[in-house]
Amino acid sequence: MTGFGLWRLGFRPFYLGAALLASTAILLWLALLLGAVTLPSNHLSPVVWHAHEMVFGFALAVIAGFLLTASNNWSGILPAAGLPLATLCLIWFLARMAMALSLLHDQIVLAAMLDITFNALLATLLFRVLWLAKLWKNFSLLGIVTLLGALNAWFYITLLSDTPSNPLYPIEMALLAIMMLLVIMGGRVIPNFTQNAIRGISLWKPSFFNGATPITTLLGIIGWVTAPPRIAFVLCLIAAAINTARWVGWKPWKTFRHPMLCVLQLGYAWIPITLICMGLESFGLAPRSLPVHALATGAMGLIIAGMITRTAMGHTGRPIIASRIETTFFLLIGTSAITRVLASLPSIQADNWTNPLLITAGTTWALGFLMYAIRYAPWLWRPRIDGRPG
Repeated sequence: MTGFGLWRLGFRPFYLGAALLASTAILLWLALLLGAVTLPSNHLSPVVWHAHEMVFGFALAVIAGFLLTASNNWSGILPAAGLPLATLCLIWFLARMAMALSLLHDQIVLAAMLDITFNALLATLLFRVLWLAKLWKNFSLLGIVTLLGALNAWFYITLLSDTPSNPLYPIEMALLAIMMLLVIMGGRVIPNFTQNAIRGISLWKPSFFNGATPITTLLGIIGWVTAPPRIAFVLCLIAAAINTARWVGWKPWKTFRHPMLCVLQLGYAWIPITLICMGLESFGLAPRSLPVHALATGAMGLIIAGMITRTAMGHTGRPIIASRIETTFFLLIGTSAITRVLASLPSIQADNWTNPLLITAGTTWALGFLMYAIRYAPWLWRPRIDGRPG
């Protein structure tokens, strides 16, 4: 087990690529937002590019790396390694380059072809493993990946067609699908990680929550998208209450001295916050960017930060213990979430605090993921330190 290890398991290239994209794309977005960089007005909107790349570029890369690794653990079957994995990553990278070039030149068709190919290949690889191993209960995760691919295709159709539909709409729907993934996977792994790491802790995990939490969350999402304001508000509030009760049962206050656990617990806490913000938005009491960024930077950002560090440590043969670097990384992403959500509040915007908060949110996000890339790149491109495969 010597030599170059980047193509040995899915988490290695996709976590590194996602971290580098998260850092560079946000720095470019800040430059565009503040007018430091100007672009032609007849090409892809910077707002659309930013939203698309954070969801279908960054988040989907992390999901790909996680599921390609987890499915190997669940089944003992390797989904992709070596040349197939390198090819999959190359397609993802070229799609990101095509989207970036679309800010200057019209490369949307090329980006669409590459992205749709990536989504289809990823779903096929996961389907093969789950089918061969007969892991029927995990087909819900494959369903979410397939849904994300369909929503990405819908995004490109809105850009390439003459229909007046908003290209941000499928991106928001994809974010909500990711929230469902966080609810499903978070309910499985966060309490288990907590019990394994803290001796003697007794968590409250009624079986009721196994079905009620994803069902009420899904109903809250459907209500927010389709129902009248009062119904949407009630459904979102019920989902927020169920998610909060489930989270409290995991005793998050016991994890404050364990950063690797605390970041996941705090990330999950943003899910009921997001649902409450969705309910308020349905009544016109909050801007749409409030629940969107509570979910994207709070729940998704913190849970991703916690998972990509934990997975990388465990699967490179290292103990899962947070150093000052990991703790600083978590604090930076947490600061980014808080400041980005605050920047969406109308009262903050009225007091002209929006730009300073956006600069703080973008800078801390970019620094955090750049820190991750620098710290973990040598671990990800080298073989496991214990000599085991993976």
